[in-house]
Amino acid sequence: MRHWSQEDPWSDENAGPLIRPYTLTGGRTPPARTGIELISLVSTIRPPTRADRLQPEQHRLLALCRTPTALVEIAARLDLPIAVVRVLLGDLLDHELVSVSSPSAAGIPDARFLQAVIDGIRRL
Repeated sequence: MRHWSQEDPWSDENAGPLIRPYTLTGGRTPPARTGIELISLVSTIRPPTRADRLQPEQHRLLALCRTPTALVEIAARLDLPIAVVRVLLGDLLDHELVSVSSPSAAGIPDARFLQAVIDGIRRL
């Protein structure tokens, strides 16, 4: 298994290009917004205008979120790391193009409730 290409030092055979996520976020690594969980639901509020000046990945994110979509699913469909999607999502939140719902606000039960249901079923 080869880790670094002799021809292209910025590519990892298994991970793909190493520089692209960094450039997508403008060098930012921590998200501007905190508290966005992997299963938080993202919904598009309005279409972008020319003044919003979005990247192609942000346009794709908005298209995916026409129906509420979990952050983890967005990352998988865009084939981007979660950290990158969180940064891009923060920009979209700043432009008021999307909304983010916490899992509990979206009616998704928390882990303790789910564990209690599993325990109850096992006792049957």
